[in-house]
Amino acid sequence: MRVLLVTSWDTSCGIAEHSRLLKEYVERADPGIEIIPSAEALDPDWALTMSRADWGLIHLNHHDALHSRWTPAHVQAIEEAGTPVVVTFHDTTAGVSDQPSSAKLKAFTQVASSTIVHEPVGDIKAIYWRQGVPDAPRYQRPLEWEKPPCLYPQQPILGTVGFNFPWKNYDRLCQLTQEVGWGLILLANNATPADVDRWQGLNPACLAVPGFLSTNEVLGYLSACDATVFAYECANTGTSGAIRLGIAARKPVLAFQHCRQFRDLLLDPLGRLSITWVDDWGGLARVLSQNLASSRYDPSIVHLAIQDSWQTLGQNYAKLYRVLAEGAPL
Repeated sequence: MRVLLVTSWDTSCGIAEHSRLLKEYVERADPGIEIIPSAEALDPDWALTMSRADWGLIHLNHHDALHSRWTPAHVQAIEEAGTPVVVTFHDTTAGVSDQPSSAKLKAFTQVASSTIVHEPVGDIKAIYWRQGVPDAPRYQRPLEWEKPPCLYPQQPILGTVGFNFPWKNYDRLCQLTQEVGWGLILLANNATPADVDRWQGLNPACLAVPGFLSTNEVLGYLSACDATVFAYECANTGTSGAIRLGIAARKPVLAFQHCRQFRDLLLDPLGRLSITWVDDWGGLARVLSQNLASSRYDPSIVHLAIQDSWQTLGQNYAKLYRVLAEGAPL
């Protein structure tokens, strides 16, 4: 069974990485399924030339900034031609009176065979599957390999990862870790040399690693830390993919509970229990000044990683594909 995956691909992009993990774990769950990622298919007119003989199913990994050319009318045309379409919609809101779902999402749910969202959405009917957590790291990076003089053996180390956007507060995080005596490993995909210099100036015990790293490389760094942190402050749509890498590292995870992109984890009983939620920078400083004992893993985060694993998510998608394309039983 061949699945056309409409997505950005082979680029430094969160949707491309989500698609890479989707392909890896679905094909692992069901070797009879082949997922074909296609950036060319971001043009819906190209996809409309494909027939059911070419694809058993089309999966639109939808983000408004990347897939604005795709409309519900395109999905409806493909469906009417006999090919099922799955839409994973990343730009969600709570779907309540002051945060209603977009007209586009509502229309997709009316024409697609299935629509998947990553958080509870109150005003649509869709499948709710949180973003997946990758497998445990295959290795823990020995910091001694490239440990700069700024990181000391008796100093706790905090880790974080993600694109360098202002609302991720990397400057403030460098300042705070310097104030409380922590080292910081900052994996910032799009950081510039000027960013790295500024961060190391704010905290001399900051190891800033620019460039888009593989998931295994990220987890190698984060699993060598004493804890990970996601000090995001935004009201953006959708849910955070970066925090899943902190969960995958299986060390204590600290996060701001007022960031809207963590809503799905706050609403999940295990997510609310296992992540250390803080209200503000003062609360974060207090947590870092407490006894976050360094260990190989945090048992509650391990439980969360297993509950939300990409392994389970891949099995769910594989089963859904079979049901929609072949009428397989649930």
